[in-house]
Amino acid sequence: MSTRYGVELVFDPAFTFQVYRTRQAVCAQYACWAAEMHMLRMQLVPYFECPESSLDVLDTEMAGVAAGSRDSLGAASFDRTGVSIREESGGVMLDLSDSRGQLGRLYEAALAAVARTPGAKVPAHSFHPGVALLEYGGLIPAVLQDAAAYAVGTMQETVHQARAWRLMVLRYTSEAAGGDWSNGRWANDVGWKQLYTYSLA
Repeated sequence: MSTRYGVELVFDPAFTFQVYRTRQAVCAQYACWAAEMHMLRMQLVPYFECPESSLDVLDTEMAGVAAGSRDSLGAASFDRTGVSIREESGGVMLDLSDSRGQLGRLYEAALAAVARTPGAKVPAHSFHPGVALLEYGGLIPAVLQDAAAYAVGTMQETVHQARAWRLMVLRYTSEAAGGDWSNGRWANDVGWKQLYTYSLA
């Protein structure tokens, strides 16, 4: 069994619930279940290695990140700016604005906290403010375009603003991923467990 960890941002329950309905419709319409296996969240530091013996340090570090971000993020709201296609994951993303750079600063703080955790190894990745509606569906480009258009159509009644609610640390497991979590092989059998949560509201 291959194990990785992730630091994730969850938005307020009302926004998350409405996005959940959109994701269920998109995944059902296009027979894609990979995104359904995840919680609805924004990845900050995805799929990093961390020794079990260092999890208490990671917990302390993330509690500090949340405490330092609580006042600015708790009062902030982020606008959904549209739906985009993520070529690298063959997915559809609900994009969020970060005009004041608050999500970017949270990402940098979380990344630095993981880097300070003994033995943690962060793979190269890029940060995209948004929530995955569909991932690694194996759709051809024309169908992926159609899925993105379908997502736009289902988002008409979804609230336009989201507020940061919780910062979380999760443990992911997958047999299929092996040692490489960068290419979506985990999508076949990923399992996850929430380890720690920190209030941002």
